Formats: sequence, structure tokens, C-alpha cells
Amino acid sequence: MTSTLKKQNRRHDLQALVQEIKSSTDTNRYNTLFIELIATLRPGRHRPAAEGLESLLALLDQDKQLTLALQQMFVYLFNTRDSQSIFTNVGILSSGTFFSALFRQLRHRILPPLPEKRSMNYLLERAFYRKTDYKWVREIPDERWIRFFQIAAGGLEKADTPFRQYLVNTLTILSYRVSYLGLEEELSQQLKSQEEVITPFIEQNKKLLAFIHLVRSGTTSEAYLQSSAQDVIDQLNACELIINDIRSQTGKFGTSLGQSYLLLRTAQQLKRMFILVRFLTPGALPEHTLRNSVVLFEDVIESVNKRYSISDLYRKNADMLAYQIAEHKSASGEHYITTTRTEYSGFFFSAAAGGVIIAFAALIKALLHKVHMPLFWQYFCYGFNYAIAFVALFLTGASLATKQPTMTASALASSLDTRKGGVSFQGLALTFGKVWRSQFASFAGNLVVVFPLSYLLSVAWEYLTGTPLLHDKGEALQSLRDQNPLTSLAWLYAGITGICLFTSGIMSGYVDNKVIYSSLGARMKEHQGLRRLFKGSTLSKVSDFLVRNLGGIVGNVSLGFMLGFAKLIGEFFGVPFDIRHITISTAYFAFGVDGLENHLGAYDWIWTTIGVIGIGFFNFLISFSLAFYVAVRSRGVALSRLPLAGKLIWKYLVKFPQDFIYPPKGERKESDVFESQH
Repeated sequence: MTSTLKKQNRRHDLQALVQEIKSSTDTNRYNTLFIELIATLRPGRHRPAAEGLESLLALLDQDKQLTLALQQMFVYLFNTRDSQSIFTNVGILSSGTFFSALFRQLRHRILPPLPEKRSMNYLLERAFYRKTDYKWVREIPDERWIRFFQIAAGGLEKADTPFRQYLVNTLTILSYRVSYLGLEEELSQQLKSQEEVITPFIEQNKKLLAFIHLVRSGTTSEAYLQSSAQDVIDQLNACELIINDIRSQTGKFGTSLGQSYLLLRTAQQLKRMFILVRFLTPGALPEHTLRNSVVLFEDVIESVNKRYSISDLYRKNADMLAYQIAEHKSASGEHYITTTRTEYSGFFFSAAAGGVIIAFAALIKALLHKVHMPLFWQYFCYGFNYAIAFVALFLTGASLATKQPTMTASALASSLDTRKGGVSFQGLALTFGKVWRSQFASFAGNLVVVFPLSYLLSVAWEYLTGTPLLHDKGEALQSLRDQNPLTSLAWLYAGITGICLFTSGIMSGYVDNKVIYSSLGARMKEHQGLRRLFKGSTLSKVSDFLVRNLGGIVGNVSLGFMLGFAKLIGEFFGVPFDIRHITISTAYFAFGVDGLENHLGAYDWIWTTIGVIGIGFFNFLISFSLAFYVAVRSRGVALSRLPLAGKLIWKYLVKFPQDFIYPPKGERKESDVFESQH
């Protein structure tokens, strides 16, 4: 009953509003009427997004007087309000760099700029004042908006109006901006070998000025004007092709936030120019022009709602950089995925070698704990010890179970890459099986060595020195309780470790991308000082080594210090902040068992074991989930489609559960698993 009354009230409000629009002769009321019109179109909680617009369209179809009145209102608003800023600025990144735009957003969030109250932009901000208005605007089918624009904008096609002049001025401004951006080094340096590649950015300006001259003359035939417009569009297409070429080659040349920002800004202005040229070309593809108008309208409303959004600025600019980071991690991750049984066995022994390194790193950590140093240097030494161990793992090819997820997640997401020929959820399911069994082999290889070796190292230390590795039985018992989820926050700390693992993976991918983008290897080989320092082919070997390994080294060093300093951060701020890493926790489990002389009750055996397994689970879950999320988003795959992948993975698990533990004799094909899908 209440819902019915609300619908009747809204219908009454709309009818009352259209009556006022029809009868109004006061142009000063048009601003308020426009705002009220948007308010009546805005959906409610139980009201479909398109209901209000459909009701208005029905009234317009029945009442020609209303149609003329609405057209008169829109003509007045667009001709008296400056709409130039909408086309030149709204929805287009500002000049400068990503960081200058970021600081500008921060300033404007604190103290917004003085609004230009005579602009169309200001009217839209007042009408679409809710931060989520863009959502319902996009939910309405484009056909409804096209029909509305056909009616409402019917009087805007006349020549010699202020609105047409705004469009001409806007096109001129955008054209000069695109010419300038086309000459920017960030955009042109990757294509500098092609002497004529930058020509379209200059040529579009020449063609556009000729087109604008014809528009202003008012005597040009429609066919000639359309021919001139097509010349402009051909040059704009050539500019877009250059941008796409640069983006397609970022895997070879790398990329940066600066380049990503410039490419995005240039592409936005080109897209805007396409639409405006169509606006100024009467009779040229009217349906296409109207559809572009809807796209522009939706983009403008979203930009109005998000005009000071820092997260939106970051999201728009970080996509290309995140893609390249994910790509470099994907290339690394492929080395952590086993397909054949030979690879699986080799990977197991690689993990066993990693267990040896971690056991000795845990021993050194326990010995450092015996040395009394100022807190900062104590934790610095912990971090330095971890960093050396992780770099040693990386350089020797030994594997650490928890280092895999951030790499394998990107490799897994690459099977969903929309830039590489489409999305394959079946391929993802098969790759997931490989990732899972590879992760199992890595955990098994690490743990089968870490526990017994750490136990033997603890025994050997006491035998050689006469003192236990851990101070006393109380510290030995605490080393067990620290892994017990009932007596500590071990699993929370394991999640924090997962975040550290993810962050180190991002840093590795970022540095790998930066090494390529900055041509580090070639620059080192040409550096005069380095050429004097390294003789013969040594410099070439050093530079090649850094190109291959710098990202991995930086990521592993950063991980070591993140893990080393974590507890100090918690103590400094008085918050529960620490780390738990499965292999290090397993080593301390072994130290505790030896420190208690093997006198453990069932409680400690069971719950410490459960705790260590849970630590490994949360290490993997958090780092893998974060890395997979970034990799999937950077590849343009909607998260809403992932449940389909989950169903396919489950089907694979049910049909061939053994594949998730040990590789089959021959590589499993999609047809073997998903016959019903074909």
C-alpha cells in the first residue's frame, strides 16, 4: 500500500512539474526547474532506475506543447550557461603529472575551488549532487537517453548560437592540447625510430582548423563539411593508433605512472574531439552522434560525482602500470608452476634446499636474540638476516613456499587476459590445479627439511657450546605458544605476513618494469665511470645480471626488513602487530621441542601443529588473494565473472583430485576435464 502511494506521489510530482515547465515564462526559473526535473527522475529504494524517465517520455509523446517547452528550456540553459568547461575539462585529466593531480585533489577535498556559478558544470553539480547519481544514470538503457536527447536537444542544432560557439572553441582548445601532448617525450620516446609517427598529432590540428573555418562560414555545403569532418576523424584515428601501439609495446619497453597519465589524458581528449566533430556535422550519422552524446553525458555525470575522488584518480592511472607489474610477476610466476612429474620432483628438491637456508636463518635469528642491542639495531639485524636469506633463496633458485603466491597469482590471471585473445576460464581452472600442486610440493619440501634440520641445529648448538639455543624452558614453551592460535594472535600475524609478501611482490614487479622502462642495462654499459671501473666484458655481465635480478633482489630485501621490523612497529605503537611465517614458525617449533627436551603434552603437539598449518594457510590466502585481485583487475576482467571459474575448478577437483597433489603422466587438456562444456 505504501509503495503504491509513493508511486502515485511521484507521478503527481512529475505531472505538476511538467505543467510548470509548460506554463513558465520566467527564464530565471529554468535552473530550478532543471534541478527539480532531475530529482523526479532519480529512482528511489524500490523504484527501477528507468521508471522516471519512461514516465517523462510517455508524457512528451502525448503532449507536443510540453516538448516545445522542454526544448525551449534546454536551448536557453545551454546558450546562456558556459558549457565550454564541460567539454574541455570535465572527465579529462588535468594538465601536469599524476602526483600534481593527486595533490590538487587533496587540496580540493579540504577546500573546494570557487565555483563558476554561470557555468553548465555548476548546474550539473547542483542537479546531480548525490555521489552515486552516476550509477542510476548508467543503469538506464541508452535507447531511453537517446530518445530523451532527440526531444530535449531538438533546438540546439541551429547555427550562430552561443552553444555552437562553445563547441567550436572547445574543439580548438582540445586540438592544440593534443598537438602539444603528441610531442611530449613520455609519449614519443618509444616510437622515436619512426620519423613520421608523430605527424598525425600535428596534422589533426591543420585539418581541424580547416573544418572549423568551414563551420563558421555558414555557407559550406553539407557534403563538403562532412568530407572535411572525415579528414579530421581520420587523423584522430591515426593518433589513437599511435597510443594503442605504445600501450601494446609496454611489455617490451616498460611503462611509468607519468606515461600512463599522459596516454590516458591524450586518449580522453581524442575521444571528446570525436564526439564534438560529430556534433558540428549536421546530417552525419545522427544515430551515432546521439549514442556518443549519451556516452559523454554518462561520463560527465560520473566525473561530476567523483570530481575530488583520489581513489578514482589512482584507479584510472594505475591500470597500465599494474598491468606491467602483473606481467613481470606473471613471467616470474611461470617458473613456480610445474606441469610434468620431472618438474614437480625438481621443484620439491628446490623447496627442500630452501628449507635448509631458512633453518640456518632461523638459527641466526635465535642467536641474535641472545645479543643485547638497542631496539632499533636489534630488529635491523633481524631484518638484515632475513633479507640475506631471501636473496640467497632467490639467487640460488631455491624456493620458499610463501614467496610463490604473489607470482603464481599473476601467472594464473594471465589466462584471463583480455589483451591476449580473450578470457579462458577453463584454462584458468587447469592452471589453478598446477598452482595448487606446485604450492603443495613447495610447502612439503620446505617443511620436511625445516623441522628436522632446525631441531638438529638446536641440539648441535647445545652440544658444542654447552648452553641451550633458547634461554630456558620458559622461552622454549613460549616459542610453541607463539604459534598456537588459542594462546596467541598467530593467525592474525600470519595475515599481516601475507600482506608483506604481497607488497614485496609488487615491489619486485615495479622494479622489473622500471629497469626495462629506464633502459638500465644499456645506460650502465655506456656509463664512463663504470667502464673505467669494470674492464672487458665484466660490465656487460654486471648490467645483464642487474637487469635480470634487480627486481627480485629489491623485493626480497624489502620483505626481509618488513618481517624484521614488524614486531618493533607493534611495540612502538602499542598495537598487536607482528609476523608469523610458516617456515620460520616451523623452525621455532623445532627449537621449542628441543628446548623442552621433547617433553611436550598432547595439547602443545596438536595445537602448535594446527597453528603452524593455519599460519601457512593465511600466509598463502592473503598474499595470493591480493595478488590475484590486482592481476585480474589490471587485465580488465570483471570480478563478477569469477564464480564461473570457481565452478570449473570444483569440477576439475571432483573429476581428477589427484592432479591437485601430483601431476598426471601427460599434461591434462581442457577436453579431458570439461567435455560437457563443448
